[in-house]
Amino acid sequence: MRYAIYAAAMAALVISGCGSKMMPGGVEAKGVVLLDGTPLEGATVIFSPIGDGRSANGMTDAEGAFSLGTIEPSDGILPGEYQVAIIKSIVDESRSTVDPMAVQEKTGQFPPSPPNINIVPRKFANPQKSGLKANVSEEGATDLKFEIATK
Repeated sequence: MRYAIYAAAMAALVISGCGSKMMPGGVEAKGVVLLDGTPLEGATVIFSPIGDGRSANGMTDAEGAFSLGTIEPSDGILPGEYQVAIIKSIVDESRSTVDPMAVQEKTGQFPPSPPNINIVPRKFANPQKSGLKANVSEEGATDLKFEIATK
């Protein structure tokens, strides 16, 4: 009898998809980001729900491709309509302090952090102002494409 219960429990786990990476209720959503027609690597893509829901995010690879995750990377997104933000910046190394400890010893304060240089125009960093939107259906969305320009 124990083996029958164990077998039934294992079958239920397999049928319910215990091996799936998707979060409960989540669907796959992935796409690509182009900046001035070129794949954008290392950008953060943020989906903010219009109305109720949960936000999701992903990071672009060398081909500009991303896969969204809500709780964990690439674990999916809840179906719905979203406003989208795309962010990428780098630290301006030319304005960094060579020896911050020496500055701290001399002045008693740490030097300010060097500023960031926005690779993607700042308007795309705010989902309410970016003008970028996406609809994720109950079947998911695997062909999302965002083409943004620096000018």
